[in-house]
Amino acid sequence: MSTSSSSDVEQRRDALTSTDGVLGRPIDFDIASSIEGKESQASLTIVTVRLETDQVLRAESGAMMYMTHGVVMNTTTGGGLSAGFQRFLTGQNVFISDYTYDGSNGPYGYVALGTDFPSKIIRLSLEEYGGKIVCQKGALLCASHTVDIAVEFTKKFSTGFFGGEGFVLQGLTGKGDVMVKAGGTSIRKDLKEGEVLRVSSGSLVGFQEGVEFDIQMVPGFKNVLFGGEGLFFTTLTGPGVVWLQGQPPQRMISEIARRVPSGGGIGLAVPIGVGGGGASEGGDSGDSSGSATS
Repeated sequence: MSTSSSSDVEQRRDALTSTDGVLGRPIDFDIASSIEGKESQASLTIVTVRLETDQVLRAESGAMMYMTHGVVMNTTTGGGLSAGFQRFLTGQNVFISDYTYDGSNGPYGYVALGTDFPSKIIRLSLEEYGGKIVCQKGALLCASHTVDIAVEFTKKFSTGFFGGEGFVLQGLTGKGDVMVKAGGTSIRKDLKEGEVLRVSSGSLVGFQEGVEFDIQMVPGFKNVLFGGEGLFFTTLTGPGVVWLQGQPPQRMISEIARRVPSGGGIGLAVPIGVGGGGASEGGDSGDSSGSATS
């Protein structure tokens, strides 16, 4: 009895409170999470998180693939309408879902989450990168309950207008780990002090705080007209870490839309009378049966 009581005391001592008042023990994502589908370049990647009692996983609403018996989902605005609206501005849903485990099905419960687009899932520890990472809109899939989403505005009007990421970025702050989505293959670049990386618009997933985010006009008249990169590059100046994606969702959507035939149709020829004969044959058959009856 005393052993159980002391264990409960240790769990409460280890618990952390989020900014919206949710109390829970931190999840060790190193041993409690696994990402499946990394070997495929075209599949939807899935992350499975193991939950113990008193642990809280905070995830984007609508991302759940399955949860085992004993896992409880609680969907809220995560701090009121103002917090929900702030998340909405950063490309997330107004509502978030907290997953906890009640201990009724053994020592662990499991939650699996999927992406809404063929993406890779990247796990990042905020403490490793100074407590803050700035991401593209809608990048967050799930995180520790102590991670907050903040609106991160671009510093220049021109950067927001031509940078390919819009005027609002997603700032992830706090303690714990985050899982972010990257379209296609993802790569990491470590920039040195003053090192500049020029990136195609839309290819940015996120960057460490301290990296300068700006734009640069594509040099050369022929490059602008025929290079396929538009008028501007996104420039990232170190020091810091940058994450990029090989298949930005907007680029794929644009390519699909470009290949859809115009004119209101989908360009598919539909054969008439397949399997049952044409209309004229049906008419002839009706006439012949009618004459036979008479």
